[in-house]
Amino acid sequence: MKKETVEKLPLLSGKGMWHTNDCGGKYPSLHLSDGPHGLRRQEESAKTNNDSYVSTCYPTASCLASTWDEKLVEKVADSIGKEAWNAKVSVVLAPGVNIKRSPLCGRNFEYFSEDPFLAGKLGTAYVKGVQKNGVGTSLKHFAANSQETRRMNTDSRVDERTLREIYLSAFEEAVKEGKPATVMASYNYLNGFKATENRHLLTEILRDEWSYEGVVVSDWGACIDLAKSVKAGMDLEMPGCSDVHVKKLIKQAEKGEITEDEAGKAIDRMEALIERYAAENRKERGEKEVKPYETALEAALAGAVLLKNEDNTLPLKKGMEINVVGRLAKEVRFQGGGSSHINTMKRPDITEELEAAGFKVHYAPGYRTDTEKTDHELEHEAVELMKNGLPTLFCGGLTDRTEGEGFDRKVLDLPENQKELLNRAGNIIYLSFGGSPYVIPCREKMKAILHMYLGGEAVAKAAALLISGEANPSGKLAETWPLNLKDTPANGGFATSSNEIFYKEGLLVGYRHYDTKNVAAEFPFGYGLSYTTFEYSDLKLSKTELKDEGLTVSFKIKNTGNRAGAETAQLYVENPEGRFPRAKHELRGFTKVFLEPGEEKTAEIEVDKRAFEIYDVLLKRFNPAAGTYGICVGASLEDLILRGEVRAEGTDYNEHGDGAQLNCYIGNNMCDLDDTKPGHYSVYNSLGELSKKSWLGKVMLKLALKIGYSMFKGKPHDDPEVLMTVEAIKDGPVDCVIMQSGGIPYGLAELIVKQANRKH
Repeated sequence: MKKETVEKLPLLSGKGMWHTNDCGGKYPSLHLSDGPHGLRRQEESAKTNNDSYVSTCYPTASCLASTWDEKLVEKVADSIGKEAWNAKVSVVLAPGVNIKRSPLCGRNFEYFSEDPFLAGKLGTAYVKGVQKNGVGTSLKHFAANSQETRRMNTDSRVDERTLREIYLSAFEEAVKEGKPATVMASYNYLNGFKATENRHLLTEILRDEWSYEGVVVSDWGACIDLAKSVKAGMDLEMPGCSDVHVKKLIKQAEKGEITEDEAGKAIDRMEALIERYAAENRKERGEKEVKPYETALEAALAGAVLLKNEDNTLPLKKGMEINVVGRLAKEVRFQGGGSSHINTMKRPDITEELEAAGFKVHYAPGYRTDTEKTDHELEHEAVELMKNGLPTLFCGGLTDRTEGEGFDRKVLDLPENQKELLNRAGNIIYLSFGGSPYVIPCREKMKAILHMYLGGEAVAKAAALLISGEANPSGKLAETWPLNLKDTPANGGFATSSNEIFYKEGLLVGYRHYDTKNVAAEFPFGYGLSYTTFEYSDLKLSKTELKDEGLTVSFKIKNTGNRAGAETAQLYVENPEGRFPRAKHELRGFTKVFLEPGEEKTAEIEVDKRAFEIYDVLLKRFNPAAGTYGICVGASLEDLILRGEVRAEGTDYNEHGDGAQLNCYIGNNMCDLDDTKPGHYSVYNSLGELSKKSWLGKVMLKLALKIGYSMFKGKPHDDPEVLMTVEAIKDGPVDCVIMQSGGIPYGLAELIVKQANRKH
């Protein structure tokens, strides 16, 4: 390898937690920063996730997705991009377009949807919004990164057709249409290979098929063997807390174990990234004007979902006396825990915003958020308050302890103290918070349910405007809300004790499962009410015979109520019945229409030819599937009002079904992460695993956990930030733990592995 190339190899590893390597001052150093719903900029000296500069917290992806509004998502991303520009941040580590395989995933609030079409469209809008400001994005987490439990050492086993149609589809859309500056390779294994070392994923699909020209960066600590990763198609290891990997890479280069061409391509891509996004290279100077709070408020309003409104209980009349019950009214939950946590300015809480809107508020906390145990004094106080006969707004939902990065939920239930209080309540208006679906108890007692998701720092203001009728809810669910855990498609195969995670539900993820198998849901995909009503009519199709092409669908929507409002019309393709696996309906288009009372508009939706294709595992491409398809338009999956039909030419997979199989796996099928035996342990194994075979590993784990807990003095062990750190110590590869330890010699990791490999 040329000397010049060897000297540039440090470019392929970071410098510290948040910067790229400057190769001794030869290059500008890029600042990479979280996060998906706001800028979490940190100094290199920061010790914890929450030690960051004050910034704007916008609605999380789960809330943004329920807006079903690409322009609004792009507007939010544009605002984040402007803030990143002003902070001299070069790359924002977002958006997350992973598919919500199970509602139990602790990080679902950072992802858009269970549907790849919707996630792809919104992810693309986000990428475009940030990057129009000269700031890069990082499309993540690539790929099949569906759970937080042991996220760094589990193997997602996904058949090739399901992988292409469900788990890669949103990435494909965002890569081709948004052209993100970087794509982030995830922690997990995919079909026997670490994502950072998966050539099928990073080169054959991402680069060769999708023509991606940007940088592939590892998730923080996901890269273990830098040479293997670069050969597979990765370009940048993050973070760069030690030079161990770089020194090893240089030695491998000198031995010819990595070629000039392999290293050179990665270096070229890094140089292009630096040239385009380094703050020092910006031609435009000065700060960009931004109105962050106004944008955050607009998005929070649009993302709120009205789930129930019996007898038009909402909106309430201004000036009313009302009860507000629930600690979440004061400790407003507007974001999730983990690497995306934003430090914000202090904002008014729910009670303060309601009072500002003209209501006279009587408040009782009712329950605690730092525990699920009932505080009988608080509960009694709330029950007594609700006896006054005034309308009661109950603020409830998931707390920081029930969902967050680094751990998954075990149940779909609310905390026990909230459930007990709801059982003792009378008729209430339920104001709901949380990043994921949960089972709402005592629904029959609730006159109205307004779900705010995790709506960012303006969520309290948004709630007051919606409750008072100053704004009209228009959000629609971007995920199914199940009746119970056993009905969920991945039940029994999600976050199990095994490191081998088989996606046995195949294509039937999310609503595809409920719809195809006729499983009832608490609230269906696409569902959401309004303070007004809408009427659909006059469906027209531009074609009824298709030859490897799409079509245009038009229809009319009329506001038949007495309030201005917005309706998200959804288009689902009803697949032909057949002998090969396929969902009954699939989302293939949507449009959000704003209407004054009595106003009618004609809406158009373009349906791409992909809507009539499947991924053929023999042809290794998407291919038209012959049949008669229904074109269904309506207000939700369970409220499809208009229907037409088209006939598509293509392969008859009922007669030639081999290409439609769900048993084709591309990868290392001999890999079994549950069956590592002495002699085969390596620095890829977790400290938790190695501690069972090495006394030194056991001592190291005990010491590391002690240090981990000491970083969060005063915080309980079940605090989400503490949990994320502790899980990373126990379940992260020992390579990652040592590399980010702050000075522990790497030889210790090798010694622990050597001990574990001794024959017993």
